[in-house]
Order: sequence, then structure tokens, then C-alpha cells
Amino acid sequence: MNGKWSKENFIKFDQENPRIWELFRKYTNRARIARNKYSAKAIFHRIRWEEVIERRTEDFKIDDGWISHYARKYMDMYPQSEGFFEIRSRRNSYHN
Repeated sequence: MNGKWSKENFIKFDQENPRIWELFRKYTNRARIARNKYSAKAIFHRIRWEEVIERRTEDFKIDDGWISHYARKYMDMYPQSEGFFEIRSRRNSYHN
């Protein structure tokens, strides 16, 4: 499937924005200490808080379209976390 949030575009976006992955991993690891399941979208909101409020990064933006990619990347890299994020299957998916 082609589009803005394709797997290929995610790989490029991820390489160009390593801090997002660093923070996604950091906050997910923290959440896993306290919870068996959690929201990847909540992790994204925490990243936004960190960048915009704490670091005062004026032009920071991250599109929600990347959430499922980061959730899948995390669970792929850390197999012991399988099921931490709820992953939905769709007939037409960017992840296939």
C-alpha cells in the first residue's frame, strides 16, 4: 500500500528523526514497569510534552500516522513486550 504512512516512508522518517525513537523507547520502557498494556498514542503525547513543553522545541510536530509503526517496531525489537500495545489488523494496511 502506498501513501504518506507507508512502511518505506516510516523507515525514512525514523532514520531522519532518531530522537523520536529514543523517546518512544524510553517512555515505553517506563510504562512497561507499571503496566501490562498501554497506549502507543499516550506515548506519542508524552513525547510531544517533552519536546514542546520541557525542551521548548517550537517547531516540533509528529503525525499520529506514525504511531502504529513505532508500536510495531518496539514489539519487533523487544519480543518479550508482545501484546503491550494493541495491534489491529486491517484489510488494507501500510504494515504488510
